[in-house]
Amino acid sequence: MKFLVLVKDRPGAPPPADPIELNRRVRTWVTQQLQKRTFDCAYYVIPHSGLCIVNASSHEDLLGQLRAWPAFSTTEFEVHPLADVAFGIDNNHQRMSSNAPAPT
Repeated sequence: MKFLVLVKDRPGAPPPADPIELNRRVRTWVTQQLQKRTFDCAYYVIPHSGLCIVNASSHEDLLGQLRAWPAFSTTEFEVHPLADVAFGIDNNHQRMSSNAPAPT
């Protein structure tokens, strides 16, 4: 299963004790996820958030991955399940075609 995960600082969260050290931990962790292919991609979204495509075997697996995020306690996540684009387009076509009025 693939998920688009948007990552941003949680409003009102206390600042980390050592933001420089946390920055390096996040950098190392994201690099590891990309190397393991747990993440298909990861991007910094200007000015101060991010996004990634996460591969997870289940929703519970995704939850565990999010909780492993080094800055989990100060982060807000927005999660969107993804489906294959060709399947989505073809499935929508099939749905629309089956609901079309019968020719007269």
